[in-house]
Amino acid sequence: MNMQQMMGKDAALTKKDQKELESMMNDMMFKEMQDMYINLVDRCFNKCVNNFRSRKMLSTEKDCISNCVAKSIAHNKRVQMRFAEQNQMMMGAQGMPGAQGST
Repeated sequence: MNMQQMMGKDAALTKKDQKELESMMNDMMFKEMQDMYINLVDRCFNKCVNNFRSRKMLSTEKDCISNCVAKSIAHNKRVQMRFAEQNQMMMGAQGMPGAQGST
């Protein structure tokens, strides 16, 4: 789906405006991914690393972090899938092009 379709048929953007909008959206997505990564690291580290007596992490801490990251990634993928499904259903209900079941 391109910008024109997302904004509606009547929205007329110049190529310059389209580029600026795409750039802003890319910046927002990058920031969101960066924030998600920072939160993931912070959450898993705080949950799993409790002992600072050694320079190296304990095997239990490493396992805990691996499990925490794997569960967080699986959760994020599931949320993204559900969001995409809901978006498809909404687009289909509105009869928008590109929606499942409308051609």
